[in-house]
Amino acid sequence: MGDTVMVRKMDYTGRVVYSWSGSLVQVDDAFVVHALFPAPKRREVVIDGVPFCAGDVFTEYYYPDRWYNVFHIADPSGQHKGWYCNVAQPAIVDDEGIAFVDMALDLFVHPDGHYTVLDEDEFAEAEGSVYLPDDIRSARVGLDDLIRLAQESRLPKPPHGG
Repeated sequence: MGDTVMVRKMDYTGRVVYSWSGSLVQVDDAFVVHALFPAPKRREVVIDGVPFCAGDVFTEYYYPDRWYNVFHIADPSGQHKGWYCNVAQPAIVDDEGIAFVDMALDLFVHPDGHYTVLDEDEFAEAEGSVYLPDDIRSARVGLDDLIRLAQESRLPKPPHGG
């Protein structure tokens, strides 16, 4: 625990589109990583009306057996900002760190529990041209699972509060 780990977000072809480092803080049914949000390079990042700012704390949950991952987001003082959930193929843990294949669909859940499905148009485009039928079905099940967790207030919270 506490080791630095690299996280790699990959597209459907396996190409790394973004990577970052974090600290491994827990391993049980998920690999839990703490990472700080970097200063945006181009413009302010706002998701569903919530600004993501330099220094925001992301507690990231990667599951080797689920078609999603979940990022709990808090500001530097610990104020909960919400959850950003990626519909993704199950996490891959290897010598290089943790990797996931992003399936375009996302869910943002606010602290009060209301949520928004994001990037449905991007998923629909790939659904019609790139994604395999089994992956499409698994991704939709992953999104349904995330929505159910949000509705039941069962999305993960950081192991040490927050």
